[in-house]
Amino acid sequence: MDWSLNLNFLAAMLAMVNPIGLIPIWYELTGDSTPGIRRTVALMVTATSFFILLVFLLLGKYILGFFSIDIEVFKIAGGFLLMFTALSMIQGSATKLQDIQEEADTDLKLAKLRFEKVMVPLAIPMLAGPGSLTTVLLYSSSATNASTYAGLSGVLLLSYFLLFIVFSFSHYVENKVDDIVFAGFTRLFGLIVAAIAVQFMVEGLGEVFPNWMEGGSAVDTDN
Repeated sequence: MDWSLNLNFLAAMLAMVNPIGLIPIWYELTGDSTPGIRRTVALMVTATSFFILLVFLLLGKYILGFFSIDIEVFKIAGGFLLMFTALSMIQGSATKLQDIQEEADTDLKLAKLRFEKVMVPLAIPMLAGPGSLTTVLLYSSSATNASTYAGLSGVLLLSYFLLFIVFSFSHYVENKVDDIVFAGFTRLFGLIVAAIAVQFMVEGLGEVFPNWMEGGSAVDTDN
């Protein structure tokens, strides 16, 4: 097992997932629910994101190959999707649910109803978006045997387990902070997400059109 690769992957995933930075968004999407319901929603969100990334970790290169999709094109498309999410975060619409008065017989059913509303944008594309998917694909390309895949899968599980812990106990922090602070941080995080989206698009376009990034032209002007 390559411990150096696993530690690098852990650092990269924690940077992409950013558990602490997601607390304001998590609060705005689920802050009106009880801690028990929020914990169940957190489990659903993190488990969904984890399994999406696990599939790409183990089968991503085959999936992209089957559809003849290059990683560069994937970055561009993912960047566009992330930009739409960033703009809605800045405007406040990404975390403003239309109907928060769910009715159900049990807390589990209430959690399922809320999960259906927050899966986008929280699980996709924030937790399982272009950044984390690209990171997973890049590190999976370094895996050469089953033990390496097992190590990377374990790191992925650890990353999202830590995120689940942060979401589950975030109410201890939220109780000490005013709502307007979370609203402000959500919009600030939207600006950061927008910058990340532009970076992914520029990187993808630069790899598809290298002459454009070098200041030249991809069009041959010679007769």
